[in-house]
Order: sequence, then structure tokens, then C-alpha cells
Amino acid sequence: MKNLLILGMIFLMACGSSKNGMQEVKGPFDGSSYRSNGRYFRAVASGESQNMETAKSKALLLANQRLASAVQTEMKSVSESYINERNLGTPADFGERFQQLTREVLSTSLSDVRTIGNKTYVRKDNVYVQWVALEMHKKDYYKRIQLRLADQKNLSEQERKVVEKMIEKAIEDSEKE
Repeated sequence: MKNLLILGMIFLMACGSSKNGMQEVKGPFDGSSYRSNGRYFRAVASGESQNMETAKSKALLLANQRLASAVQTEMKSVSESYINERNLGTPADFGERFQQLTREVLSTSLSDVRTIGNKTYVRKDNVYVQWVALEMHKKDYYKRIQLRLADQKNLSEQERKVVEKMIEKAIEDSEKE
């Protein structure tokens, strides 16, 4: 019986140990509700500093950069998909004009970003670690593109119609989830 107890304890310790000497570390905002999905662009980041405000600034800057990167990546994917599906003459020119439009909208849209998580920790060495989670509703971003589309002088009528259809589909898709 004593041997069985010892074997059981060894088994439990082995289960709790790390694989190959490594241990998984989870941040405070690791769940699926903090990842981008069909409805929201989301980003999580952390910043460290001996000054709490500097740690917060670093975390916000990095989270905003990650959010902007996620938006740009999705918009590039959406535009490339439409360019490949339709005959638009010179796809490279259209793609560049569309990317310029999305960059302009993104620079004004980051004001619509919401903080969905914010945690501050201090380590034993008095360094602050700030975690922040941000989100931006995709529908709001796409609607801003629609509004900005009317001001675009560098898009032909055919290109404008393609972008309008593309944005309408993106808005529709963002409302499904």
C-alpha cells in the first residue's frame, strides 16, 4: 500500500512538471474572447517599465500597432480576393489605391478602439508589467470606409462599385457572428 502511495505521488508530480524543462506561461488575456473574430478586431499586449505610466504607454502602443496590423492584414486579404475574382484592368494599381484608402480610414478609426481588459502587476524587482486588451468593431470600421469612399477621386466608377460591394459583404459577414 505504501509503495502504491509513493507511485501515485510520483505520477502526480510528473503530470505537473514541465515538458522538456519548459513550463507554459499564460497571460491574463489568453482566452478566445480576446482574439479577433468575425465581428471584432482585437489585440493584446504588455509593456514593462520601472514607471507604471511608461509600462501602460508601452502596452497601449504595442496593442494599437497589433490592432492596426490585424486590420491591414484582413483588408489586404479582402482586396486581393476581390481583385482575383474580378477583372479590374490593372490589379496592382487598384490594390494600391484600395490599401491607401484603408490606411487613411485606419488612422482615423483607432479612436473607436475600446479597452476590454487592463491589468497591472509589479514584480519583486519593482518593475511594472501592464497588460492591455483592445477591440474595434469591424462593422464600424467598414462603415467608415464607405463614408470615405465618396471622397476618393483616384478610383474609377468600376473600382468604386467593386469596393462598395466588397465593403457591403464585409459588413454583412461581421453581423453574422
